[in-house]
Amino acid sequence: MQHPDEIVGEDADDTQLLRTMATEAREYIAAFDWCPPIRRLSLGFGVGGVIALFHVEFTRAIDDVDSELWVVIGDLPSAYFVYEGNEDPAVALECYCGLMEEWALAARDGESVEECFPVDAEATRENAEALLSRIAFIRRELVPDASAEQGLEKEQ
Repeated sequence: MQHPDEIVGEDADDTQLLRTMATEAREYIAAFDWCPPIRRLSLGFGVGGVIALFHVEFTRAIDDVDSELWVVIGDLPSAYFVYEGNEDPAVALECYCGLMEEWALAARDGESVEECFPVDAEATRENAEALLSRIAFIRRELVPDASAEQGLEKEQ
């Protein structure tokens, strides 16, 4: 995983988009009252302007429990979730998809989303279908890419 200053995308535009997304991820997580100071924010996987997965390390644990989180930013709902320490970016993206799918299915079916991860969108059928479409794309196109990239990093 790379530090934001070291992020290099497929070209200059992708690099700039990913670096901007790193700033957005830092601002997103730092906006929570419970957020401790951030020690390091590293890119786990990203497609500039579409989705970026960041590993965030804090200077101290949140409520004496979690000192690291994953943060997802992009053209979809932002989210954070616990970094377990052994999962790779593909597993983390799948976890994100699960969180968003739970909200989308409840919203689509007219059920309460109160127990779901909070999504900054109205819980309508239209929003749910749009999110389900993005989730399907992530699972079909990006999770395999993240898995392949992780395999390359392990070989080096």
